[in-house]
Amino acid sequence: MTFLANPALQRKLVDALNANAAFATQAQAFDGAVQLEVDNDCLWLKIYKGRVIDHQAQPSVFGYTFKLRGTERAWQMLLSGERLWADLTFPGKRDFADDPRLSRVGEMSVEIATEGNLIEAGRLTEAMFELAYTLRAVAG
Repeated sequence: MTFLANPALQRKLVDALNANAAFATQAQAFDGAVQLEVDNDCLWLKIYKGRVIDHQAQPSVFGYTFKLRGTERAWQMLLSGERLWADLTFPGKRDFADDPRLSRVGEMSVEIATEGNLIEAGRLTEAMFELAYTLRAVAG
């Protein structure tokens, strides 16, 4: 099990998102669900008018609008501050500690992938930044 499977952390994240004015502003025109996946653990968040109105620790029968999926190592890089959200989610290699010869320059991969409705995900880019850094704050 990963950090995401912790019910207390899930509740803290929902409460913190609902107290985050920037998240509320950025998600104000959204009616959908975002699913976070860390290895085999999941957190489904139903968001309506800038508020998380429901959450559960498994995929919902209603599905998701989009999901953010990555390994625990990738999410831990965010939580520890080792890497920025943009570094983990936007294509392109930015950390070459494992590649001193720079042989992977130009590689277009991501550590945390976005799947599903990419138009909605793109529209909620700033809200997902707020979600990511709120997660980092409550998990720390």
